[in-house]
Amino acid sequence: MDKERIEGFRKAFEQGETYRWEIPKTEKERMHFYEDNYMQLLKSNVTAVFAVSDFYALEFMRFLQGKNIRIPEDIQIIGFDDNMASRECNPSLTTIHQEAGLRAKAAIECLEAMRDGAEYKTEIVLPVDLIKRESTRKL
Repeated sequence: MDKERIEGFRKAFEQGETYRWEIPKTEKERMHFYEDNYMQLLKSNVTAVFAVSDFYALEFMRFLQGKNIRIPEDIQIIGFDDNMASRECNPSLTTIHQEAGLRAKAAIECLEAMRDGAEYKTEIVLPVDLIKRESTRKL
């Protein structure tokens, strides 16, 4: 699912310049990765970071705040999922909301079709909404 989110983001911004970080899987490795790479991000005049989940967005936001980098003044952060933590953090996280119930229903329908040997869609696009909160600002 992360791959599809990244590809959707890239298509939306294909006119502009984007950088892609493939972050490590474990928290310890991610913290080292952030430490090794965040200055290059700032020197590159990146204005916003899109993370494939609110979890990663919030983790990176906390890391940057620990370096006295102001969100959204110095860099903006956007997540994906609209989980409870995205509403309760400071600043609250701008995020992409997608109905979990729709995702679950689509997954179940595919599994049932596979089980029954029926045709099923191999690519499913579900609606999303941008939830604007405090981690982004107007440029």
